[in-house]
Amino acid sequence: MLKLIRGNRSPSAGWTLIEIGAVTMIVGILASLAMPSFVQMQARRNTKANLSALKQSLQQAQRNAIKMGKECMVRMDTTSDPPRLRVETETQYAGCLPNGTVLLKDANFYENFPGTTIRFSFKGNSTNLGTIVVESSQVTGIRYCLVMSNFIGMMRSGIYEAAPPTISSANCKTAI
Repeated sequence: MLKLIRGNRSPSAGWTLIEIGAVTMIVGILASLAMPSFVQMQARRNTKANLSALKQSLQQAQRNAIKMGKECMVRMDTTSDPPRLRVETETQYAGCLPNGTVLLKDANFYENFPGTTIRFSFKGNSTNLGTIVVESSQVTGIRYCLVMSNFIGMMRSGIYEAAPPTISSANCKTAI
């Protein structure tokens, strides 16, 4: 079997320049075909991770409001680079988020909340109703959303089917 693979070559014979060039071309073509899929997969993963961090932070602030028995307020900063979610700076809101700030890397962040703050009462209720859209800044068309209801503060996430600046909970489809 080994003789068939080697052919007429001696054991000390190497590869020719043409063979090395052909293999290099084939590997290059395969890599160029796979690269866009890999970049898109990575952008989806990063955008989902940003949405997950955002949702977990809001839920943590909600739980801490209940646990500490006081109001928690979180500010959304969509204009900073990178966009961020942070605890309000007043001392009465200390402890609402353990890390204090959540940065959304490689993402754009849109929201339609009235104002830039989300408040949770000592019962975990919220008077805020709105939608947050997290969009990949690397690949166009990758958008995920988080919809928060008012009063009970329930949150649901999904895939956002419209293009910002149009932000509506009706465009947040299919739970992820």
